[in-house]
Amino acid sequence: MVSKSQLKFYASLKDRRARAESGLFIAEGHKAVQEGLKSGCPCEAAFVREGFFGENEETDRLLSNQTVEVLEERDFRKLANTESPQGVLAVFDRRGLLAPSPTERDLVVLYDLADPRNVGTIIRSADWFGFRDILVGETCVDIFNEKVVRSTMGSIFHCRFILAADLAADLRALKPEYRVLTADTGGVDYRNRRRGGKTAVVFSNETRGPSDAILALTDERITIPGFGRAESLNVSCAAAIILASYR
Repeated sequence: MVSKSQLKFYASLKDRRARAESGLFIAEGHKAVQEGLKSGCPCEAAFVREGFFGENEETDRLLSNQTVEVLEERDFRKLANTESPQGVLAVFDRRGLLAPSPTERDLVVLYDLADPRNVGTIIRSADWFGFRDILVGETCVDIFNEKVVRSTMGSIFHCRFILAADLAADLRALKPEYRVLTADTGGVDYRNRRRGGKTAVVFSNETRGPSDAILALTDERITIPGFGRAESLNVSCAAAIILASYR
């Protein structure tokens, strides 16, 4: 049975610093927990609300191989981060999803993105279009934030993340092998980009855009042409459109 101190510790994982220090994060809901357990990412603990079992056959089957703590409603809500919890969450070791460097032909790069839902949606799109490696800049929202994890709909467990301490320095180190493409206004039509070779595709904060340091490392700026009156395109939508052009 989980102790009060353990429960307090797991509840602290809502805080970025606690996640960074422990290497642990929470995935909540049927889809996220299912994909996490199927992925082989180390699972430290699993929790369900009283009366949970019998709601979802697939979740029940996967949890049957885990040690599961059944919590009363009040304690479960201390760990949950949604208004209407589905009644299941698990604690995973993020180190199972990290990589020291990219190994794939093409790489998604996230610079200074603050909205967790945008980051989660980009990760989900990257997974859909077969991009496995994602380089995350130091000023981005924590990708193990519960809102990010939930927005990926389980895709976070299908990717590998390189966490940059200095994104510009990491891109500079990759340039002998990768061409850097940056999504930005005023670039060439993304459909006319130069093809071939390894590429690192940078998506930036919608308001501030890429920094001067990122632009200095950019081999080609690419843009999605607009024909209406909207000021800009949501970065997660832009990422999906550009990543689809690779397939």
